[in-house]
Amino acid sequence: MMVTTFSSLSVGYLAASRLEDQDELQVHSCFQHSLNLRHPDGYLLSILHHDSQNLPDAIRIRVPGHWDWRYRAQVGQRATFALGLLHGEGWSIALAPAACWCPIRWREASPAPTMQSALSHYATLAWQLEQYCRQHRIESDLQLLPGLAANAVSPGRPPRRVQLGITDPLHLLTAEVSALIGYGRGLTPDGDDYLLGYLAALWLWRQHPTIAAHNATLRSLIGSQLSRTNDISRHYLARALEGHFSQPICDLMLLLSAEAAATQIQAAALQVMQFGASSGVDCLAGLLHGLRTLESTL
Repeated sequence: MMVTTFSSLSVGYLAASRLEDQDELQVHSCFQHSLNLRHPDGYLLSILHHDSQNLPDAIRIRVPGHWDWRYRAQVGQRATFALGLLHGEGWSIALAPAACWCPIRWREASPAPTMQSALSHYATLAWQLEQYCRQHRIESDLQLLPGLAANAVSPGRPPRRVQLGITDPLHLLTAEVSALIGYGRGLTPDGDDYLLGYLAALWLWRQHPTIAAHNATLRSLIGSQLSRTNDISRHYLARALEGHFSQPICDLMLLLSAEAAATQIQAAALQVMQFGASSGVDCLAGLLHGLRTLESTL
């Protein structure tokens, strides 16, 4: 069999630390520009097109324009990692000398930056989200901002208003998380993406005295209900619970926690929103909701 060999451009920090010699993986799902492999630890390892964004559990490779994983791999096929090479049926990826992507400055920020720095950019982000939704006619089953009437996917059904507040009692938080996980359309449903953005906004301040209990409760509720969504979305949410996010989210949060110009914030937010058809927009909406929660503690 003819084997196509690729060189990797970057390897996510979790992917780099998880792959061990003689690991056997299995093809989980195939898309035009990405291939998901199930790792022995149960998590997914993604092979991504060179134009894709860095993810903690992903390897980015340069592929020819005609390459389509839907016709190059099949669910259930085996892949093996040995001597720095990831081998599949008809393809092989050399990990060296790819750069390891690791957003260490954001994940290990200590002490946590002041909330005021992040909150000062809220208006810029909200305006940009609203403009992007209108320009691109984004559809979501969620109300993305207070007062923003985005087009719902189902005609005649208004978008769902998300209610997550730091003073909400346990039974209300439980009901809201239950309603959001797996809710909406898409490979990663609207509700899951929204929760992921919300978790990202709270991450740097998760040990803040006013935030800690709310964050811990929310993470426990989400973690206990991951089985209610699909495998891919479950993977991203499980990683978010551990503080692992995509490069665009990490880049935006790093800027929000530092002195950054509005143009930098706008460029970073655009990168977040360009993920998927509506996933990035749902995520940014959740992040903005998280900022509103932070503001309520001041």
